[in-house]
Amino acid sequence: MMRTLLMPIAAGVLFLAPVPVAAQSSGDGYLFRTPRVQLGFRGGFAVAAAGSEVFDFAREELTLDKSDFNGGSIGFDLALRASERLDVVLGFSSSSSTTRSEFREWVGEDDLPIEQETTFRRRPVTLSARYFFSDRGRRISRFAWIPNGLAPYVIGGVGTMWYEFSQDGDFVDFEDLGIFTTRFESSGWSAMAHLGGGVEASLSPRLLLSLDGRYEVASTRLSQDFVDFDDIDLSGFQVSLGLALRF
Repeated sequence: MMRTLLMPIAAGVLFLAPVPVAAQSSGDGYLFRTPRVQLGFRGGFAVAAAGSEVFDFAREELTLDKSDFNGGSIGFDLALRASERLDVVLGFSSSSSTTRSEFREWVGEDDLPIEQETTFRRRPVTLSARYFFSDRGRRISRFAWIPNGLAPYVIGGVGTMWYEFSQDGDFVDFEDLGIFTTRFESSGWSAMAHLGGGVEASLSPRLLLSLDGRYEVASTRLSQDFVDFDDIDLSGFQVSLGLALRF
């Protein structure tokens, strides 16, 4: 009788025993080891420095302001942990603005505005070092790694930036004062560097929230559509809020 009762109990123990073992080996994804990879998405706002002649000319002749070259931005980061306080980060972001305008001092023969559309896009690809001022977590045993709540950092790096500056619509020929329709465009690549900082806040062992601000420096020559202008200024400040997963 006793043997009959013990057999199903033993079978139940054997059935349940692997469950905590399996859970312990996988945990919640990383608590039983230090995370090595971080994948993040960020969205924010990019403020263009817009400090070169082509922007000055656009603001003087057209109903454009410096703020019209600012725009929303999105970005992605892949970070590899080099140490408890240092990451190597591969990043990509994209910002864009499109604004309709008209000539300030000129109208058409029909007394209607002379209108056009200006687009400014920047897409940097960067390789950066991100240094944290304190450890991002701590081990409480041989197996468990616990994240800290807040982790401020500085970030800096180099890379390349693709850009596009275009104006599409009607324009005034200042030699004969005629009006013509065309598209002016300059696009290409530029070397760049950036420096900034931010803070990460752990929402859970795997998920974190980040606030990031960085200043990017870049400039390059304009294409033949924009003759007699100096290099276009691609610099600017970018602030973003993001979410990231640790693995």
